[in-house]
Amino acid sequence: MPNWVRPYEGDQDDLHTLRYVVAAGMSVAGLFPLCGAASRGLSGAALPAVVLFVVTWEVVLWRVVLVGVYVSDHGIKIRTVLRTRVIPWSQVTRAWAGQAANYDAWQIWVSARDPERELETPIWRRGSRARHRNRVVLPPEEFAAALAALNSRR
Repeated sequence: MPNWVRPYEGDQDDLHTLRYVVAAGMSVAGLFPLCGAASRGLSGAALPAVVLFVVTWEVVLWRVVLVGVYVSDHGIKIRTVLRTRVIPWSQVTRAWAGQAANYDAWQIWVSARDPERELETPIWRRGSRARHRNRVVLPPEEFAAALAALNSRR
């Protein structure tokens, strides 16, 4: 199994650690409805609804926390809230900075072949006035370093 790492964690290591600690606490708190349902002996339609809520809570929580770009010897993993794409290095043409789709901001894009496509990543450069929801916003120097790291691995 590949060891996936973020190519842009530098000064943000403490922030990511705090994010994981808060998410773990929220993950445990998300189990409280299930514990309450078990202690009351819920059955019928109520129990599946509680289980569905808890599973949805846990999945969405960790999908939001793990948004980002990861690299390994295998390739690039682009993880957003709704989708995860893995592009092998043999398919990567280049990583480049370009205009974010429908926003006044810069983001990192990855070009892939077979089929030819441009994939947007959730890595944005700080400095735009656009709201950054479910994005990783980096200062310009870390943004450039992340872009260089992606291209050097290719």
